[in-house]
Amino acid sequence: MIYVMNIIPFVVNILLGYVIYTQINQSRDLTKRIDTLESALQPIMQAQKAMMSADVDIEHQIQEIFKQVISMDKQIQALENIRANDGGYQHALHILQMGGTKDEIVNSCHLTNAEAELLMNLQAYREAIK
Repeated sequence: MIYVMNIIPFVVNILLGYVIYTQINQSRDLTKRIDTLESALQPIMQAQKAMMSADVDIEHQIQEIFKQVISMDKQIQALENIRANDGGYQHALHILQMGGTKDEIVNSCHLTNAEAELLMNLQAYREAIK
């Protein structure tokens, strides 16, 4: 019986040693896997930084293009207004030359009363100069 009592601590020590050895090996394996994953993660993090920087640059470019488009749209609108008004004024002057009235000009050329009166005065001035 004494022999068995002496052997139990020895067996327990061997088992504990084996468990500790196994844990140390698992810890080393996990450390290696962590190192491998960290080294694989580095290029991904660098690529992410580059993509974020590119995203910011693209956003600035889009904002600049948007400002240019708005500016061009305003310029186009201004040109269309000039053409529309110019054509209306020319048509109104033509009506006046043919003896049209202010009401005809307002209705057919979509001008205000003040614009029609101004054109009538202009036509009267042109007639007076002739």
